[in-house]
Amino acid sequence: MVLSINWYKIQKTALVLVTMLWGASLSAAVTPQHTMDSLRQVMSHQKGEKKLNTMEEIYNQSLLVGDFKLQLRCLDEWQAEARRQGNAASEAEARVDRILDYFNVAIYDSIFHLSRDMMTFCEKHGMVRKKMQAWHMLVGAYHFTGQYNQALREVKMMYEEAHRVGSEYGESMAYFNMGNVYYSMSHIEESADAFEKSIPLMQKIDPEVLLEMYPYYCDALESLKRYEKLDSVTHQWWQVIENRFAKGDERDREILLANYFIACAQAKLGKGKLEEGEKYLDEVEKNLPGKKSYEYLFLLFYRAKLRMLQGRYDEALDLNAERIRMCSVIDDKPTLIPVHKQRADILMHAGRYKEAARMYARTLALSDSLNQANTRTQLNELRTMFKVDELETANAEHETRLEEMEIHSVLQRSKFITIITTLAAVTLLIIMLIIYYAARRLKKKNCELAQRNNELKVARERAEVSLKMKTDFIHQISHEIRTPLNVLSGFSQILTAKNDPLDPDVRRSINHRIAESTGRIVNLVNKMLELSEANSEKIIEREDEVTPAKIAEDAIEQSGVRSFEMTDFECHIDDDVTDLMLQTNLKQAVRTIYFLIGNARKFMQPSGEDLRQGTIRLLVSQSADKHFVQFAVEDTGIGIPAEEAEHIFDEFVQLNEYYDGAGIGLTVARSIARRLGGDVVLDTSYTAGARFVFTLPKK
Repeated sequence: MVLSINWYKIQKTALVLVTMLWGASLSAAVTPQHTMDSLRQVMSHQKGEKKLNTMEEIYNQSLLVGDFKLQLRCLDEWQAEARRQGNAASEAEARVDRILDYFNVAIYDSIFHLSRDMMTFCEKHGMVRKKMQAWHMLVGAYHFTGQYNQALREVKMMYEEAHRVGSEYGESMAYFNMGNVYYSMSHIEESADAFEKSIPLMQKIDPEVLLEMYPYYCDALESLKRYEKLDSVTHQWWQVIENRFAKGDERDREILLANYFIACAQAKLGKGKLEEGEKYLDEVEKNLPGKKSYEYLFLLFYRAKLRMLQGRYDEALDLNAERIRMCSVIDDKPTLIPVHKQRADILMHAGRYKEAARMYARTLALSDSLNQANTRTQLNELRTMFKVDELETANAEHETRLEEMEIHSVLQRSKFITIITTLAAVTLLIIMLIIYYAARRLKKKNCELAQRNNELKVARERAEVSLKMKTDFIHQISHEIRTPLNVLSGFSQILTAKNDPLDPDVRRSINHRIAESTGRIVNLVNKMLELSEANSEKIIEREDEVTPAKIAEDAIEQSGVRSFEMTDFECHIDDDVTDLMLQTNLKQAVRTIYFLIGNARKFMQPSGEDLRQGTIRLLVSQSADKHFVQFAVEDTGIGIPAEEAEHIFDEFVQLNEYYDGAGIGLTVARSIARRLGGDVVLDTSYTAGARFVFTLPKK
């Protein structure tokens, strides 16, 4: 599908897959609590496997009650009894159901622990397929929490072990998980290849699981616009469904048929066969499990697409509006982005260019916000993984060197024993001299080894710092440049569209956005040059004699703070510094205050479209010890936590990821101040916003 992968659909399918593997569907009970009480009475007279089966049924009834704590208590009793009886298969079922319960309430931290514990249990009892199922849930937990690299790591290990022990089921599930993770990472080509490898393996093993794999494979094929292949796959899918129905198994009939007809509609709409596509969408509607289901969301999306292709734009917009409303209710941001884009496309086709321009801009902003959050999540994950790998490698190298040293020591001792045995007639003095010199050589080698280890440790720390800075730089710059480039690309398409001309207001607005984005890229390049200069630690010549008032006025003029929208500005200079002369560099001192005012303006109001009036103040006075003149820039913005007072001066640091900027302004400001003999610090005692104090020496 053109939709990005749906987290709720993934979670639902993952749980269905596991549920199909380990348990039958629950039969409805009029009063589950009453049924549980009756089963407990029966269980009191039972022993062995019959008792375990009854305990499993009691747990199944607790699911109908809907009390999570009650479910866990039932599982505790069941698992304890299975362990007491030594029934590993029953205990494994209880362990699996516990992991599923935590999936249902999205407590993923517990799933990480429980899944690995389950894998150890299965390894101990030789349960290969059960171990692969537990591994599947562990990968799913990493996937749902956005830890894609860790998920791929686990998938690789899962596949290697499955291949080693000859488990085609494990290989198939590894490819299936790989396809889902790659889809979430927007690697659609790799995702389709993984699904294509997974399905033939599962065809020989379990048709029930196979039915859950086809929707994802079809989504990937539609994203790649491989409509002929998609059409062929739907025929294979239908054969599996027919075989199941032929056996009299009607479970989940509506959901199976609804998803199947959605895939058929995808293929027909992609090939331009609109009438056939509409027939399949009608079949989807007949088999909907309900209007709150995800199948209904997909029906709305493709109905809107069909109406747009038919030129019935008002109907398409109504369907799209309902889809957006439902996505907003369930807070499904990854799916909301393509639905917003669909609305922009409909408006574009309808000739409503002004509205289309606004919708494209909103889509870009939403996509950029989500991409930035995902990038930071993956960056933190990579940093964690990198540090762990580095420490493991360093420990392995250290242990290897210790082993080599021990071997060398053993060889030396053997040599001494041989010499002593062979030269029994040599005097005790010679023997002592040999031992003495050998000990000195050994001590020297140990010192050299210790020194080498210290050098390696320092080199490793420097490499980690270098890699961190490089990674931060690449991700921050790629994000900062991508946003204005997306704006330039989107609006250039609108300006060059061969349709009715844009009205003057829309054209002026678009031209303004293009100029703004171009300026943003230029500003970013300038900041990179400033950062390079700051890191050079080049001494700044202090050849200007100026008053603090001159520095303040030049900074105010360059920043344009008096003309900031929705912002009041105040400046106060104490009388005792009015005529004071400073020996400094006027240009660099002004730049420092310029950066501080720019930082205050950026965080004057919270992110979003709602603005509020704020105030920026520039206060010039002497320091408490009378040795410095201080320029305090304070604002009434969102403020900075005291614990971040030093961290914010590091390169590329942004405490709020949704604000513009590269995170280097404060770094450059402090570098300039220190090279002028002063400093820039955050006043943590100020609570009405943020106050940065820039000091310059009086002499």
